[in-house]
Amino acid sequence: MAGLADSLHGGCMACGGADRNPTSLCLAFTYCPDGSVSAVHTTGVQHQGYSGILHGGMVSTLLDAAMTHCLFAHGISAVTAELLVRFVAPVKIGQRVELTARLVETKRRTYRLEARLTCEARLMARATAKFLDASRLLASQSIHALPSDEHGCAPSHHLA
Repeated sequence: MAGLADSLHGGCMACGGADRNPTSLCLAFTYCPDGSVSAVHTTGVQHQGYSGILHGGMVSTLLDAAMTHCLFAHGISAVTAELLVRFVAPVKIGQRVELTARLVETKRRTYRLEARLTCEARLMARATAKFLDASRLLASQSIHALPSDEHGCAPSHHLA
């Protein structure tokens, strides 16, 4: 299902290729026979919150990306509707973490997933999420890039 990820998600900040997003984390997910996905990532200082600790928003991003790729593994394009993250232990900068996600339930065009972020087999954070099917939305919408400055930031008047 890499084709789905590449075509719809190639510029993603978490899993996009550096050729399409030079600031991407370039997460590479492995699709497992049981339908789950996994990836490894080494945390960097550019994503710290408190000194030496990975920012909680980045933890959430990593878990969300894992669940998105789990859906891609099932041939599903969907967007996050709800995300609940439980932070179990601080993730230190420089740690190598493993991300896993699995599809728990499918109802009509709604999907429920679970994800885990571990370090050396120790649970650091977990998430549950509800995703809504986005195939029609993504097929019908043309997404245009906002003008940006030399840092890639959109002027605030374009964001209103």
